[in-house]
Amino acid sequence: MGSPPVPHPDYLITLVGPGSGAGAGVPGAAVRDAATGRVIDRVPGRKDMYSAVAGTASNRLFFLTIRSTRERAAGRDPDAGQTLPGGAFRLALNDDGTVADLYAVPGIPESAPDGYGITDLAATADASKLMVTSRRRRRGPPAPGAPPAEIHIVTVATGRRITWRAGSSGHVRYLSSSADGQRMAFTQDGVGSSGVQVIDLPGTVTDPVLTTPSRMVVPEHNSLGNLGPAVISADGATLYVTAAHYGPGGQPVTQLAEISVADGQLRRIAYERHGADPANVIFGWGPLAIDAAGQHALIAYSGNVGRIDLTTGQLTELPVEENGAFDVAW
Repeated sequence: MGSPPVPHPDYLITLVGPGSGAGAGVPGAAVRDAATGRVIDRVPGRKDMYSAVAGTASNRLFFLTIRSTRERAAGRDPDAGQTLPGGAFRLALNDDGTVADLYAVPGIPESAPDGYGITDLAATADASKLMVTSRRRRRGPPAPGAPPAEIHIVTVATGRRITWRAGSSGHVRYLSSSADGQRMAFTQDGVGSSGVQVIDLPGTVTDPVLTTPSRMVVPEHNSLGNLGPAVISADGATLYVTAAHYGPGGQPVTQLAEISVADGQLRRIAYERHGADPANVIFGWGPLAIDAAGQHALIAYSGNVGRIDLTTGQLTELPVEENGAFDVAW
């Protein structure tokens, strides 16, 4: 007999953009039943308001960041006026999954009119701190002379901000945090620095700017293949990384790998999928989230969210009517 299924969080949140597929649902931020994928409630600002979402240990507190100012969004989104000014919001759910409260986090302004916007978000387990990154909305590698990459660490109650500054330029993506916020993981796309990196923050921080060096754990060129999203575990000891390669006979294979943060070694392949989805460059797997207990993974892909029990290796598909989430959290 195999191991019994491990209970998963009750709720998850998906972010779906206005151009994400041709499904019949309404794009935006939706609260869903994690067992069935059914939409329970929607967060005001339905089309182009939100850029990222992060969960906490409670599964009743989430954070959302804003893609653009309310003024810029108003012409595209009739619900934009229902939200307060600000660049990030604390979202509280009732026990039945409906939205209880939504208010702005101090210290994080709306996206700047010069094109800079928040792109990635992480939160500590107790919801006391947020980590955010921002960059100018442009495709391609950083422009010559671009400033160093930064991660802003904000105390939710007060808005106090500390900035970690990298030693080089490059886009920071797939930002995640350990439960206590002392270790962060991210992927940086830059010359000589591409791959999944980890930064350990000092126990006591007094300076507003930190330059503690990060360390590469999974380089872009590795034995796993093309890297996708990466998420650090709550205890900061494990990286969950999606990677894709071509297997025997040229068959596409996408894997969810567990990597040791200490030495970068592969611990195991937690799940493996064969076959390609043409909607995604890494064979169909998109945003990744790991629950606070480290027992379940969420992976969004075209038309579905996959819920994986990391103990049993069982995948359950949750159909997403909107046909494509660009971020997920639980």
